[in-house]
Amino acid sequence: MSTEVTTVPAPLGGRTAVVTGAASGIGAATAEFLRGQGATVVGWDISGTAEAGPLDLTDAAAVKAAAAAVVAEHGSIHALVNCAGIITPNLPMETVDPSDFQKCFDVNVVGLVNASQAVYPALLEAKGAVVNVASQAALVCLPHQSAYSASKGAVAALTRSMAIDWAEAGIRVNAVCPGFTLTPMAVQQMTPELDAAVSRRVPMGRMFQPDEIASVISFLASDASSAVTGVVMAVDGGWTAGEPALPMGGAA
Repeated sequence: MSTEVTTVPAPLGGRTAVVTGAASGIGAATAEFLRGQGATVVGWDISGTAEAGPLDLTDAAAVKAAAAAVVAEHGSIHALVNCAGIITPNLPMETVDPSDFQKCFDVNVVGLVNASQAVYPALLEAKGAVVNVASQAALVCLPHQSAYSASKGAVAALTRSMAIDWAEAGIRVNAVCPGFTLTPMAVQQMTPELDAAVSRRVPMGRMFQPDEIASVISFLASDASSAVTGVVMAVDGGWTAGEPALPMGGAA
């Protein structure tokens, strides 16, 4: 009796993806996950590593040149994941230096715009997809994060605007809003008290690993989500679904 082996094609086989912020955290996890799905991944990051070429996303000319280099080497770009982001010190709104707002918007919003505009011609040819990494803070604000929350709220709004503008061109644009995820940026802010409070507040009762966010990004970048555009998707263990800890009873 013969046994036939069925080979399942890699979901992103033959595709080229650009991932910004690819040196660490969700960006690094996404780059690794997409490679595992068959994609050729080009990483961009301000720091520059073996896996992510150095690039300042606030320099529009440099970003445009980097996008042209990707097309020259790989022929096209099928997906863009805008993951690069920063957070400034957590302070009450009345004490935040205006420069902190500028820093957040320069990287989190203007950097995303520069990357998206630079890659647009290749995405247009490929009928590709963009996935923006916003934040839970775009949906429900946390204390003392006014600059960061404002910038990520802008990412959510920009995602919907891009989706509308680019739909007729065949380019899908979506966003993920991660909850508390164990990235280097998040770990810097963690205390035992915050860890316990988050675990109580999240219905699933835990924080998340970067690869759990990466798997959702991969779905939105692939043809498996071919009818999905303009979605700003919470990936937060149910935080934005509601409050799990109210003593509402429930006994029969």
